[in-house]
Amino acid sequence: MKTFSKAQVDVLVVGAGIGGLTLAGALARRGLRVRVWERAEGFEPVGAGISLQPNAWAVLEALGVALPPEAMAALGPVAVRDARGRALLALDAAANLASTYAIHRADLHTALLAFAAGVPVEAGAELTQLRNTDEGVTATAADGRVCTARVVVGADGVASVVGAQLDAAAPPVRLAGQTCWRLVVPGDGQPAGPAVEQWAGDRRIGRVPLSDGRWYLYLVASERAAVAGAGVGEGSPDTVAALARRFAGIDARLDALLAQADPGQRAHRGPLGDRPRARFGAGPVLLLGDAAHASTPNLGQGAALAIEDAGWLALHLPAALAPGSAGLGTLATRYAQARTARVEAAVRTAWRLGWAAHWRNRLACWLRDVLLRALPARASTRQAEALWQPGLELAAEISAAATGGLRAEAIAGAASDRRATAA
Repeated sequence: MKTFSKAQVDVLVVGAGIGGLTLAGALARRGLRVRVWERAEGFEPVGAGISLQPNAWAVLEALGVALPPEAMAALGPVAVRDARGRALLALDAAANLASTYAIHRADLHTALLAFAAGVPVEAGAELTQLRNTDEGVTATAADGRVCTARVVVGADGVASVVGAQLDAAAPPVRLAGQTCWRLVVPGDGQPAGPAVEQWAGDRRIGRVPLSDGRWYLYLVASERAAVAGAGVGEGSPDTVAALARRFAGIDARLDALLAQADPGQRAHRGPLGDRPRARFGAGPVLLLGDAAHASTPNLGQGAALAIEDAGWLALHLPAALAPGSAGLGTLATRYAQARTARVEAAVRTAWRLGWAAHWRNRLACWLRDVLLRALPARASTRQAEALWQPGLELAAEISAAATGGLRAEAIAGAASDRRATAA
């Protein structure tokens, strides 16, 4: 067993994913001593694609995260289609509050590692125990390393070890009875066109163009029996050849993309699920992202909500840890009060959307499709505003704290102009 020295920091972040690295970099830039533990043995360029909607983009920008422009593809219109390929909804992201961008998760992770440069990010640190001590919260890893922090933040995903340390009797993840495969494949040499999601009864497909000509694909199938005993996010991968057979005939462009990809390429596979009741921690132990409020991916908001959590903590945690401050005693309560309604509404909407997308009853599907086609463009714009606005407001608060309000006024003014244009 390796021997490690004992570290003492202001904040220990457990988990080096999107939310954890965003928080670590933001707190370090505000003068706090931060350390990150990641149970994986290393950081490989893996993952599929991700969309950064306006609320995520605004918070990252306000915190100072520099994303590589060449790796970002403006998403533009998104076409939602029925089983026969007919339009259900046409969502124009650029016409709402701001653009939405697609980026490979590996590129986003690289940018966040650069944002957190200077913060010790320790791989192979699998948390096994948290103990309250006179010095703070002492964390112990499986390999023997120890870190004592004034605050521990669990950003370690849906199967959070930090969350289990807080409440071993917490309700299990609610499984949706759906399995999702995610992968990135080479382009086919044709113009990208819009991003597409198509609903086909017990199957659903999505294809999103990336900046370098590749495509991010997500493929979902109803598999209630297959996921009944599985843990969310830990399913086995599957091959392109098998996926091409399983999802054949839904979308011709998808068939073509899978046909020219490496048939042995493996996709990430995992059952979908959520936590309908959010939990944000207690005392000096807090939770962030999926550890606090796992969501199904049907709104594309899982990472965005984790980024918002990180933004809120970056805004309030330094003051709570300031000398002479008594704010740490109430921080967890204030955090929950600020975030619970916001994240639970998004989690609830994502669940309902995924449920409705997989209806198989013909009459129910017909009625759903009629209602969706009758939805006015202005109504979808307002729904997008309601989804994104809390993140835009948080970004304005972060900017106000950093710049004395000038940048916040610009963000608020731009958001107002975009809303007026959309209306």
